[in-house]
Amino acid sequence: MASPIQIILNPENYEEARDAGGGGGHKDFFAHRDAEFAKHKAALMNQIDTISGVLSAQAQGDVGFVKVILRREAWAKSHRPVASLFRNDRTPVVGGGDLGVMIVAARPGALQQVSSEIDKAETHTEMRFNENKQKDEPHPTARKSETGAIDRIELYGPSDRRSFSVEEAVAWLSKPATGGSYQVELFEALPPRSEWDRLDAGQRRLVESFIAGFSQLNGGVTVERLSDHRDKHPLLSVRLDQSSDHPVLQLTGSTVSERGRELAPFSADTGRHARLLGFLDSHPLVRRIELPGIVVRASQSVNPIARTRPTDLALPVRDSRRTHPRMGIIDGGISDALSEWVIDRWDILADEDADLAHGTFISGLAAVGGALNGVEICPEPDGAELVDVAVFPNERKAGAFASYYPEGLPQFFDEMETAVSDARARHGVRVFNMSLNILQPAAPDRYSPHAARLDHIAESNNAIMFISAGNIQPQDLRAEWPADATAALANLATARNDSLLTPAESARNVAVAALNPPGHSGCVAFAPTRFSRRGPGLRAGVKPDLAHIGGAGSLHPELGHGLFSLLPDGTVVDGCGTSYAAPLAAKRAAVLDHAIEGEVSRETLIALMVHHAEMPVPLQPKELAPIARHMVGFGLPPSADRILETGDHSITLVFASRIQRDQQINFRFPWPTSLVGPGGKCRGRAKITLVSTPPLDARFGSEFVRVNINATLQQEKPKGGWKGQLEPLYLPSKREAQVIEAERIEYDLKWSPVKVLAKTFPKGVGASSNWRLFVDYLTRAGEVMPEEGVPFTAIVTISDPDAEQPVFNDMRQSLQALGTQIADIRTAARITPRV
Repeated sequence: MASPIQIILNPENYEEARDAGGGGGHKDFFAHRDAEFAKHKAALMNQIDTISGVLSAQAQGDVGFVKVILRREAWAKSHRPVASLFRNDRTPVVGGGDLGVMIVAARPGALQQVSSEIDKAETHTEMRFNENKQKDEPHPTARKSETGAIDRIELYGPSDRRSFSVEEAVAWLSKPATGGSYQVELFEALPPRSEWDRLDAGQRRLVESFIAGFSQLNGGVTVERLSDHRDKHPLLSVRLDQSSDHPVLQLTGSTVSERGRELAPFSADTGRHARLLGFLDSHPLVRRIELPGIVVRASQSVNPIARTRPTDLALPVRDSRRTHPRMGIIDGGISDALSEWVIDRWDILADEDADLAHGTFISGLAAVGGALNGVEICPEPDGAELVDVAVFPNERKAGAFASYYPEGLPQFFDEMETAVSDARARHGVRVFNMSLNILQPAAPDRYSPHAARLDHIAESNNAIMFISAGNIQPQDLRAEWPADATAALANLATARNDSLLTPAESARNVAVAALNPPGHSGCVAFAPTRFSRRGPGLRAGVKPDLAHIGGAGSLHPELGHGLFSLLPDGTVVDGCGTSYAAPLAAKRAAVLDHAIEGEVSRETLIALMVHHAEMPVPLQPKELAPIARHMVGFGLPPSADRILETGDHSITLVFASRIQRDQQINFRFPWPTSLVGPGGKCRGRAKITLVSTPPLDARFGSEFVRVNINATLQQEKPKGGWKGQLEPLYLPSKREAQVIEAERIEYDLKWSPVKVLAKTFPKGVGASSNWRLFVDYLTRAGEVMPEEGVPFTAIVTISDPDAEQPVFNDMRQSLQALGTQIADIRTAARITPRV
């Protein structure tokens, strides 16, 4: 018998005052290594003296930015050297880089104060008796602990700002689709001219020298602040053109692009570009200089080879008397072959600039994929109402993209945001497919402006974008995935240029990788395709998120790529690409959204997909565990019906709420009685998935997630207290030694908005049937929990692996007896404001 997912209707009843904890004492990173610590102190002080000298002689004033690089075991918040050394009142933290890299604003005087504090740190190892442990332990001062936490101190310099040559820049920017502009990220926003009198001499020199530097480049330079919805993270567009006009500087506020504004021709003069980049490389205010991306489709190929099955398609007729799942297709347009299912169009493209093949193939998978591919690939019923967001012009037509978006990607995202907001307002569309990528690999230490912009669009519309992971270039295609796990690892070790493309590292949306189709003799069914790019993307989290069938990268004599959809004229074709995996995952989310009454939150929709996703069989061998998540994320989600209903032998509970400042969630419940043995031992399997929407700040690089929401399933201990009994999904081996922060980030997904933990207890665990779902939070050093709190959804499944005991009825009855209000998630919107 099917048992529907249950949602907790009264989550506010389980809120309580937060127990912030003591945080422990200071750690001595050089315990019993006194001589080594003395050398370390001296080295840090020498580094500071060198940096101070450079800043004192700096033509742009004495303000600079310094990297404080922590040793790996000091990445935790409690070890950050910000209480005694790099205090906010003398060297404020303004950003971060890779994990464990702090960037601080500094002046020579402030740095000398830091050096003085380091000099005061004791070189001997101070010991103190620990009464709890009944032994002597190192007990350093804050100065020694913080000094030991630092690996080295470096001035932020030209190599941190730019990673491309002048020649590479001119060649890339000469392509019309780029818009011809550098993207320049600053450490601080420039104040309006009317407020310069409020600046001290050093700050004013910093600002004046930056503006003067552009003026000295003579004519033909345009500088504009980009509208990126992140006031703390100023981005500038800098373009060199062939005009003789005076430099145009719009550095404060944000500019609104006007379509049709005439731009002067791009200047390809390498000498001018060298002078511009030389100025930007050396100016302290500049954090990063980037080349703009180019939007590309993530389709590998479409093969119109004749096949035996299917031969044709009778397009189903849309029943206007009832509702259907709805999706937005962000692409180059949908042909009239699917007009029956297109309910609206946002079309800015002239007929001669449209390329309907890609968008039509994607839309065909969403609307009629089952009829063409069968239930093993497309188990949801055919039919999806589509909003055609035609904003991407034909990429094969030279100059087409630039004719619509002369200022490049920022203008493209502006158009997309307007279209998404319109589809959301007019038709309630929550799920959008964007099988487009930007030709820039996702960096492990940088949250790209493209991902940030897409995340803003999704969050402001309470929507989800399903993004393709990107396709490997033909010359770099991997070999087909072998049946042998060791051979698969060997193939991956020799693969190159196959990392995730932006904006697939998005933190608010879902990136989708491609799997091989079943029934195709040229490949291993449900293995990663040879063309699908792999993660991890940013270090904090799992990317891609999910995987779905994307067609085979090798041709079958009859089935071609083995994934079928439509050409613009309605002809059935086969094709492959991560472009075609994304809409199949998006269709699943749209069906879920349609099946649940009211408006389900973004967090719940994503959590439902992730929680029920299953690792494809070819990736289940233990040898592949370290790389499986980088290939397919959390796996392949099952059909929407399977997600929304379980059997009698398990129960799935959804806890959708918002954690507030100084609050925590403590939801206590008894383990199902049928799974409790003698002595209170609890057997079964438990799994928990958490999806949250924490504040983000791109200035901090790998540490861009500023609040960590954590959820654990804990069992009461006989002598009091609670013990977490689940383990991270991707833990490589059983833990024995104490876990450091780096491992919590890598395996526990600390700071990731999406977390999954699970464990099976075949022989039972613990000595109590009292359990709790516990949700709390941790902020980064110097960060404050938002006033509005952080929304999250936690999903818990408890099951009998032997499929024998009545877990659903046991649990439901005991929860109701305790006063917990629960209901079928599909109808819960009638009685709860948040699902």
